[in-house]
Amino acid sequence: MINLRFSGSTFKRVLLPLLALTVAGLSSAEVAASRPYQSSRASRSSIGRSSILRNGVRKSSVRKKARWRAPRFAAVPKINGFLPPARIPAASMPAARIPEVPKTIVVSSPPVIAHLAKFEPVRGCYIGAFIEKEFAFQYKNSQEKIEEFEQLTRKKHASYFTYVGYGTPFPGDWVASVKREGGAPQIAFEPNHGLEEVKDSEYLRNWARDAARSGVPIFLRWASEMNGTWMKYSDLPNQGDRFEQYKSKFRLVARIMHEEAPNVALVWTPFAQPQRDILKYYPGDEWVDWVGINIYSVYVNDGDPKRPAYDIDPLQQLQFIYVNFAERKPIHISEFAATVQCKGTGLDTVDFAINKMTRFYDGLRTQYPRVKAINWFCLDTIRAGLANNNYSFLQNGRVLNTYTHLVSDPYFLSKVVSTPNDFAKTIKAGSTIGAGGVHLREGTPSDLDLLSNQSIVAATITEPRLRGVQNGEIVSGDLVLTAQIPQGLHPMGVVWKIDGRTVAMTNDAPFRVAIARKRFAVGSHSAQVQVMDQRIGQLYSSPPVEFQWN
Repeated sequence: MINLRFSGSTFKRVLLPLLALTVAGLSSAEVAASRPYQSSRASRSSIGRSSILRNGVRKSSVRKKARWRAPRFAAVPKINGFLPPARIPAASMPAARIPEVPKTIVVSSPPVIAHLAKFEPVRGCYIGAFIEKEFAFQYKNSQEKIEEFEQLTRKKHASYFTYVGYGTPFPGDWVASVKREGGAPQIAFEPNHGLEEVKDSEYLRNWARDAARSGVPIFLRWASEMNGTWMKYSDLPNQGDRFEQYKSKFRLVARIMHEEAPNVALVWTPFAQPQRDILKYYPGDEWVDWVGINIYSVYVNDGDPKRPAYDIDPLQQLQFIYVNFAERKPIHISEFAATVQCKGTGLDTVDFAINKMTRFYDGLRTQYPRVKAINWFCLDTIRAGLANNNYSFLQNGRVLNTYTHLVSDPYFLSKVVSTPNDFAKTIKAGSTIGAGGVHLREGTPSDLDLLSNQSIVAATITEPRLRGVQNGEIVSGDLVLTAQIPQGLHPMGVVWKIDGRTVAMTNDAPFRVAIARKRFAVGSHSAQVQVMDQRIGQLYSSPPVEFQWN
């Protein structure tokens, strides 16, 4: 027999947890895996605290190892007073791997901020959401949607967002609805017809004046996700330096908003990936009020079960932007969501969504003090016919309860702060709204049409999609149809079919055609687009869309 002697502190720190986990029937390997975030005394002392002087600001940083926590609503039994390691239950995810323990994350103490940015709170994080196309609210107006959403989540939200195409009128009615409910609008203003039409024009100045008349703080996310190949303004061949062109147009929009609409905060928002060119697109501190980022925790990439993504830590995805900008700008999580249901695998990924949601919201509160806003993208893109993930937490009680509990913390703020100086004293004449309004094109694209260009859709579809008409839609006039091409597919030509008959062909981007109503009889019809890949000569077809012409 070997006699071992331990001090009291060592017994409490080492043996008691070991005995508790052994009683639970865990192997020694599982015991080791349950404590990855505990370091030895030597390694803890070697990490230590350091004082860093950067840009004249002294800050203290600590390296901490992040760990998974059990969701607060999960029933996790204690064993002899100790919690077993938190795990995602595998029952709802057959054959799925348990997410790996995240790597070490550098956690900084709050930086010393000499001057708060426009609408930036001293402490805390605004919460917001996209709910305009949430199926639970499909028969309600914008104001009713907000009221019901806040009843379900039991919390006032500081902000709501929508998508607006450059060249179309300012969304005055929607902004007024958000204002009446005490929120601050976030507008994703997207130049999806290219950057060439973005000029110091009567349209842009009138749009800014409409924003000023709203009398509410507005977060303007102009030309976001510019680092992704799916945006029309991110890939500009034969047009000079695309980085300089993008930065020039961003500065133009920022200058006009500063002159006409001081209640508008400019938000510069890349997508989390790819990181390679992100910094090349940054227009400069003078023109940016908040630095944003869009992050999505998906179960598999591009809907492909062979490309798992469930081990990716959303806090790690935030690191690049936070490290590069948090000392200078507040960070705006312009969009975030986690997969509740995965079309590619056919799985309900509720436990995955709960863990990612908990990881991210708790992590922002405890480790990222300069993240001052987060917005959840609440939409079932599968049911909407857009993509391969359901991101709506309203469709599952457990996910809704988790969200409700997380945002109930007072750290998450329900009201955007502003001062009288944030609003224009006088506003010049001119508008984009109504019969006399100035705009570049007639009509306003639907949110779903605009969403089709976003990373949540464009970077995740695996087959062509027909845009311009939706399943079940009743159409009165001509159709304007667009083909959305998945990444990696190189179209030789695009064919549009109605009721199985070819009605149009083109090989010119952006692959858009007009179909005259008079060519077809009243009644039900089916539309489809087919794309020929020039590399392998294979034909790809979109899912058919059923609609009616009256």
